[in-house]
Amino acid sequence: RMRSEEIVSRILHRDGLMLVIDKPAGLPVHPGPGGGETLARHFEALRFGLKWRPELVHRLDKDTSGCLVLGRHPKAVRRLNDLFATGRVEKTYLALVAPAPAGDAGEIDLPLGPIAPDKPWRMKVDAEGQPSLTRYAVLARAADGAQALVRLEPVSGRTHQLRVHAASIGHPI
Repeated sequence: RMRSEEIVSRILHRDGLMLVIDKPAGLPVHPGPGGGETLARHFEALRFGLKWRPELVHRLDKDTSGCLVLGRHPKAVRRLNDLFATGRVEKTYLALVAPAPAGDAGEIDLPLGPIAPDKPWRMKVDAEGQPSLTRYAVLARAADGAQALVRLEPVSGRTHQLRVHAASIGHPI
């Protein structure tokens, strides 16, 4: 179980509008059906004297590490939500894929939908799903071509988009 002090030590940026936290892999941002440890459990420790607890303005999957933005008050949350909703926030991810793609860059333009109505957080490529676009570029390759470090940019930002898109073209993360 992670202590609140550990979460506080992972703050990368803090100002009057937002906090940016280095979220570790394996820690969900909010409670799921199975319960357990979450980042949200530590929000009280991230108030730093403000009246409000910070709130999520986006999320990262449980197994994803990276920068997570929290709004520090209701007006900030509205402003940040607007930035994310209107596509004015760019997201970039680094991932190790295997095997390496043949080309140096490309786009994956495949719609995504849930694998089943009772599993809305498990996604698959689905012709009836929501439009989803990912751009990728190979940054480095293993000498034998078995793996590559790729930069992934989700244009649409669907649940599990990067994992599903990479796997769908034969280069799973």
